[in-house]
Amino acid sequence: MNTTPDRLPAGRPAAHADVLAATLAVLATSLAAMLSTALLLSAGPAHAEVPLPVKVLSRPETAVLSGMPSLGPANHPFKMAATVKASAYNQGSPAARVQRKVNNHAAVYRGLPNNTPLPLPHWPTSADLHSFITTGDLVQAWATMTADGIPNLYLVGYGEFQADATVSWTTSVTVPAGPSRELVVYFALPPASVAGDTEQDGIALWRSRLRGELLVNGYPAWSTEAMRLTIDPHKSNNSLVQTLVLQQFGEPLNFPTDDEDGTTSNDSNAGSVTGPSTTHHVYLSLGRFAGGEVVDLSMIVRGTALTLPKAAGGTDHRCKYSSAQGRYFCSRGSLTVNGNSGYAPRIYQLP
Repeated sequence: MNTTPDRLPAGRPAAHADVLAATLAVLATSLAAMLSTALLLSAGPAHAEVPLPVKVLSRPETAVLSGMPSLGPANHPFKMAATVKASAYNQGSPAARVQRKVNNHAAVYRGLPNNTPLPLPHWPTSADLHSFITTGDLVQAWATMTADGIPNLYLVGYGEFQADATVSWTTSVTVPAGPSRELVVYFALPPASVAGDTEQDGIALWRSRLRGELLVNGYPAWSTEAMRLTIDPHKSNNSLVQTLVLQQFGEPLNFPTDDEDGTTSNDSNAGSVTGPSTTHHVYLSLGRFAGGEVVDLSMIVRGTALTLPKAAGGTDHRCKYSSAQGRYFCSRGSLTVNGNSGYAPRIYQLP
C-alpha cells in the first residue's frame, strides 16, 4: 500500500523551499572558502603564463646584450639528462655505460655487439667503433649533455638497426621582485650531420633525423628539425641508383646541401651527405614577466638513425654476407651533434 501523501499540507512547500535554499547557500559559501584557503596554502611561486609569440632576435637586436649579466650553468642550477635506445638484428641485448652526476654532465652509451667505450664528450675514435665488414648488423649510440649545457650525439648503425638518443637541460628562473623584466634566452645547436650510406651489394632504406626544441613552461617555443633519407635505392646496369633528400622543418639549419631551394647544384649526393651544418646560434625573446613569476626552461635535442625494409616485415635491409669475399656488405645510417667546441646557454633578464 502506498503511504506517500499525494501532496504536502497547505502552506508548507514554500517554507521548505526557503529553508533548503538557505542551507544550500551556506554550504556553497563554506565550500568556496575552504577551497580558496586550500589553494592559498598549496600554491608555490606563481608560474608565468607563456607570452606568445616569442621572437627570434636579429643580429643588430642582440648587440644590446653585449657585456650584460646573465644566468648559465656556471652560476645557476641546471639539470642535465641523457638517454639512448639501441637495437640491431641478431645481436642480443645492448651493453650500456652511464655517467650521471648531480649539477654536472649526463652521459650514456649503448651498443651491439657488446662493448663499453667511454661515453661522450670523449668523441669516438676508430678503436671505439665496430667494423661492419667483420661484424655485420650493428649499432652504437652515444649521448651527452655536458655540465656546460652543450649537447653531443653520435649514432651509427649498419644493416638492420635503430638508434634513438635524447639529451636535455632544464632550469627555472624566478624574475626579481620589482618592475617587469624581459627574458632573453641564448642557446646554440652545435654542428650536426644527418647522414647515411647505401651499399650497392647490401641495399637498405636508411633514415636519419635530428630535432631540437626549446620549451617554456612545458610549451614549445622554438624548434628545428632535419631529416635525410634515401628513396628507392636499386641497382641498374650493375650501378647504384638512388635519390637522397634532406628535408627541414621549423627554423632551418645551414647545411652544405639544400634539396628544397629549387636548384640542383647543391642537392644531396653520396659525397655530401655527411657534411655538417654550421653552429646555429639563437637569441630568443620570451617577452616580459612580472616580478616574482617563475619561468621553466628546457632545451631538448633528439636524434634517430635507422634502416627499413622495402616492405613491412621484410629482411632485405639486413647485412649481406659474401662467402667468396669473406665479409659483410651493409648500408649505414648515422647522426652526429658535435659539441666539442660548443657554447653554453645564457639567460638575460632585461629592464
